[in-house]
Amino acid sequence: MREYDSLYKQLMNSILEKIRRGEFQPGDKLDSERAMAVQYGINRMTVRRALKELEEQGYLQSFRGKGTFVAKTLPLTLQIEQGRESDISLSMQIRQSGYAFKRNVISFRKVPAQGEVADFFQSGEQMYEIVRLSFANDKPYAVQKAYIPSRIFWDADRYDFAEGSLYEYMEMRGSMPKRIDNRLWVDYPPREYAELLCLPPDKKVFVVMYEGYDKNEEKIEYTFSYYLPQYTSFRYVVSLGGQNL
Repeated sequence: MREYDSLYKQLMNSILEKIRRGEFQPGDKLDSERAMAVQYGINRMTVRRALKELEEQGYLQSFRGKGTFVAKTLPLTLQIEQGRESDISLSMQIRQSGYAFKRNVISFRKVPAQGEVADFFQSGEQMYEIVRLSFANDKPYAVQKAYIPSRIFWDADRYDFAEGSLYEYMEMRGSMPKRIDNRLWVDYPPREYAELLCLPPDKKVFVVMYEGYDKNEEKIEYTFSYYLPQYTSFRYVVSLGGQNL
């Protein structure tokens, strides 16, 4: 009996892991009980018990004559760790944390540097402003608003920033950040970003500001990131007297 219990739980965990990684999406049809029994080397009764329990938990839904389908994704429970290596893209950080990733470009335009962006670059310098919404397991997770100088990244309007990362593009252009300074605080996001993140107006988020410099210490990136705090952790290394703490 214990072996039987172990086998059906292993199958449940295998299916849940595939849902968590995004291999199974809501609406996807699972293999038949017979096919799964052959695939996993177990009997159909074990498969049936695993599917029944996942259906009772709401992750699967069965339709007579049609089969068993994924009903929902898993809630985000693992923390997406920021601050390990600043030059790793957010897409990589989300994937390394075990989640399926996708991204939408909310807006892309050329604007003159103004306000704090002008304080970092030069007032009036032409910048590309890129606003993107990132998802983890199809759930909104972070909004990023990045500024990069158009005199360096002159063909940014030809790049697909939904499919590729900003740092991949910058590396292609031969001007990758070699040093990134950042600041972290907690604040209310702009209203339009709160709506993108499906947040009520009274909820705060982690805000991180990134300042990127290339190998010649030229300023090449100024980015604001707004992260949902319940799914985010931070790790920073403090150097004191040449020793990392």
